Amino acid sequence: MTALPNVTTSRVRGGARSQLGQSGLTARLALDDQTRADAYTIRHASYLAGGFIDPMPGGMFSDPDDLKPSSTSLVIYKHGRPVASTRMCILDQAPGLTGWDEIPASRIFPEAVAQLAAGVPHNRPAKIMESNRLVRHPDYGTDYELVFVLFRFVSYMLIQTKADMLLSCIRRNHTPFYKRMHFEYVDGPRRYAGVKFETNLLACTKLNFEKIRTEIPMIGADPRTHENYAALQAGQTAQVFTAA
Repeated sequence: MTALPNVTTSRVRGGARSQLGQSGLTARLALDDQTRADAYTIRHASYLAGGFIDPMPGGMFSDPDDLKPSSTSLVIYKHGRPVASTRMCILDQAPGLTGWDEIPASRIFPEAVAQLAAGVPHNRPAKIMESNRLVRHPDYGTDYELVFVLFRFVSYMLIQTKADMLLSCIRRNHTPFYKRMHFEYVDGPRRYAGVKFETNLLACTKLNFEKIRTEIPMIGADPRTHENYAALQAGQTAQVFTAA
């Protein structure tokens, strides 16, 4: 994962659009071969630049979780160039589902994730989203807007999937930033799968994520924007920001 912005969230509260340029940004879910290749290529470039992986054949980095029905990757494009990506993995304990019974975090922090799932108040089996593989291409490593744009789509997918909670396994030096984003430390550090760094497990409840949406407008898309993002589910390209 490339470095997260060394700024406080107060810098993107309120007039986010005037402070951070957003022109030319589009998004696609990785539902086709080309978009999946774009996601894997950005991952490889980001992790390789940070020294977190060794070079891989074809310059792409993927893992078995990418092939599961419970995983969805998203790619952000800037003027048509793939520049950032993240992956959302869903743990759904509803009976009868195949391939939805684990997420990467539940393999690395099995006891903690099980305890979080058991503690979610609901009248149905728990559903937990993990955001992982959040990366920017090294050429855009100081483009802080992209980090918040990725969170914008995590926010959208959290709503779409009706997940009870958001988890992230965060590099230790990124933990303070996530805490400012209303995530709470759960466990760690432990080595994350496939990369050469340790992570802390952090969790964000639905209530705390509502605070993020309220405090950072760039993350909390309005109903019109969410309507525009529905095109993503059909494999179409969506504008990151819609006109007022």
